[in-house]
Amino acid sequence: MRTLHILLIGSLCLALGPGCSRNPSATARIGDPAASLDGLSFVKGNPVKIEPGTVYVVEFWATWCPPCRESIPHLTKVAAQYKDKGVVVVGISIENEESVVRPFVEKQADKMDYIVAFDPDRTVFDLYMKAFAQNTIPHAFLVDGSGKIVWHGIPDSGLEKAIAKALASK
Repeated sequence: MRTLHILLIGSLCLALGPGCSRNPSATARIGDPAASLDGLSFVKGNPVKIEPGTVYVVEFWATWCPPCRESIPHLTKVAAQYKDKGVVVVGISIENEESVVRPFVEKQADKMDYIVAFDPDRTVFDLYMKAFAQNTIPHAFLVDGSGKIVWHGIPDSGLEKAIAKALASK
């Protein structure tokens, strides 16, 4: 799977548009307050606002991305496993057209059983992905109960351990 991530970097930068580079400089760090999710268009579930006392998984993905599609069952499992413990999973498509995202999400049905949105103006993308100098997807950010980003990375690699740690310190 790592090989696929590496091979996608060049194509992903083309898809993400101006400002995407292999060595962008980060302006945000672990421990910084999480950015707002304002401006997202939600296609599954209710709009989400980052609030104290709740832990959030904010994941960026795309319909055309094979590793993103592979991570959907894992995020569904995470959402179900931690739902009653105050964890909310939000998948944000980097695609900015509802006509692309909504049919994909509807076809997934219960296989994609968490909140899903897209970012029409790429505002939230910039506040998370660009701010942390990330240009590969899928990529998730974990926001703890105090509203700070405490982890980010590939959703299948360390997310659940980070959630457990965030819940323990809640």
